[in-house]
Amino acid sequence: MMENCQEKQSIDYPLEITYTKENVWKNPVLSILLPAYNEADTIHDVVKAYYDEIVTKIPSRIIVAEDGSDDETPQIVDSLRKEIPFILYSERARKGYAKGVGDGLKKCGEDWVFFSDSDNQYFPTDFWKLWENRHGYDMIIGHKVKRDEGIHRIILSKGFNGLVGGLFGLNIKDGDCGFRLIRKSVIDSVVNETNILKYSFWTEFTIRSTLKGFKVREVPINHANRKNGGTRIYAPSKIPMIVLRQLTGLLALFFSLRKNKV
Repeated sequence: MMENCQEKQSIDYPLEITYTKENVWKNPVLSILLPAYNEADTIHDVVKAYYDEIVTKIPSRIIVAEDGSDDETPQIVDSLRKEIPFILYSERARKGYAKGVGDGLKKCGEDWVFFSDSDNQYFPTDFWKLWENRHGYDMIIGHKVKRDEGIHRIILSKGFNGLVGGLFGLNIKDGDCGFRLIRKSVIDSVVNETNILKYSFWTEFTIRSTLKGFKVREVPINHANRKNGGTRIYAPSKIPMIVLRQLTGLLALFFSLRKNKV
């Protein structure tokens, strides 16, 4: 059922290393993609938690996509090699969330890809809520029932999702949620086109996937407040600029899809 793998290392960026250990699945059916940028306070616990909850139970592998962190994240990720097997993709320069996640998705080769942000706001046990719904669906998205976030984030999210529903005719409550299970065929069809919404990669990915006819379902999940500092992207001082870019981005996406009749 399982086999050992040989360690593969490279000294050039972008860096790809396979850290190995006993108990590596021979034929995984699931990739677990965890992005990491300046997550020194959380990345060890997040990776270990997903390994313990998922990899020890079903044939799967963890992929950490490290995006040019300038804190201790790379060193902490490297220290994990003594504890669990995983694959590391690391960059010297930051790509940004959307490009980093998109490139990480392309690295996943299994039939199913589970994605979770690495800020420790999601619960690994909620993975099974998605996994048990995979039959008959191409993408299962977590819907945060009780968002443990600042009021400005909640208002922005509801307003943004309302606009998405009005423009694209979608009944999606939490289209930008960074906790989802995706069939590989959806990624292959959509990821290269997802390049307009800088601050809402997953919203655009969800819109494109749904309009292409893939079956999408939302399931309720738990959500915790970020334990180490607040959000870096949606700081109150950045909200006016973000709102403007989101509005112009949604309009650009709308006209792009209309032009190409997607």
